[in-house]
Amino acid sequence: MVSRITLTILLLAAFRAQAQDEAPVAEPLLVRGSVAISPGFMTQRPLTNIYVVGKLEVFADERISWRGEGLWYIGNQQDSPLLEQNSQITFGPFVHFTHKRLDFALGIEPGVALTRPGMDSTFLESAPLRAIPNMALCGGLTFAVWDYFQFFIDARYTHANYTGPYSNLIPLDEVLLGAGLGWQVPVKRLLKK
Repeated sequence: MVSRITLTILLLAAFRAQAQDEAPVAEPLLVRGSVAISPGFMTQRPLTNIYVVGKLEVFADERISWRGEGLWYIGNQQDSPLLEQNSQITFGPFVHFTHKRLDFALGIEPGVALTRPGMDSTFLESAPLRAIPNMALCGGLTFAVWDYFQFFIDARYTHANYTGPYSNLIPLDEVLLGAGLGWQVPVKRLLKK
């Protein structure tokens, strides 16, 4: 029994060492993706919005990638919500700084949000659903575990304003945090095989 456990541990350690040496961190045609539940902390009000965030990223080379993100607003944690809807789509360039299996990335993502304030907002009547331009500054750290999986932690600051039918303005600035397990596909490596 002890010898089986020892053999299993040795095999897992050998597999882990091999996977760590070959794990793609940032290379041309590396495709990354993930889905996570992320809280968004509004900077102007003590509110926490909840989003399902999906990311898809394609590397142009070792230092530059293009990332698109979709944020689906699913609600908030307060009794009187500020927003009924605040789903977003963004896309932009990222620059990467890598060391072994670690990848630190910074980027900027312009986008659009479909936003509708809730009934308890500053408007006198129900506000319409509007497409609002937004801008996000993003940073993240990725740890490549294996050819096809990576752990990530991201932070993004999103700036947007909702202008209503009576010229009332609702600032929608928020900080979103996300973390989890993502997937990656080294397309260039697969094409060489």
